[in-house]
Amino acid sequence: MTAFISMEPIPSDVAHDSLEAAWKCDLMFICGTSAVVYPFAQLPRIAREKRIDSERRTGSGLFAAERKPAVTIIEVNAEPTPLTHEGISDYLIQGKTGATLPRIVEAVRKRRS
Repeated sequence: MTAFISMEPIPSDVAHDSLEAAWKCDLMFICGTSAVVYPFAQLPRIAREKRIDSERRTGSGLFAAERKPAVTIIEVNAEPTPLTHEGISDYLIQGKTGATLPRIVEAVRKRRS
């Protein structure tokens, strides 16, 4: 895997807000990216580190504690990326972002009404 560092200056408020959003989100869409340009390629990995503790009752009546990912990560890309191959993404919707995202938005709208 080849990683690239962005040579364009990233405003510190944008970098800070992006990092904060990665920590707070419970759903992350990664759209139309190679996922190899840093520092933003790190954001899904940061989100994936967030875990939640949960308990469930086992068949024997005991409780079991589990640490599960606290975020669902969905890639929308023409091709799989390192996020796909590393298991960072939960889902890959393969297709062109410009055609796929409007279909997702429409499906969500229909479901909400």
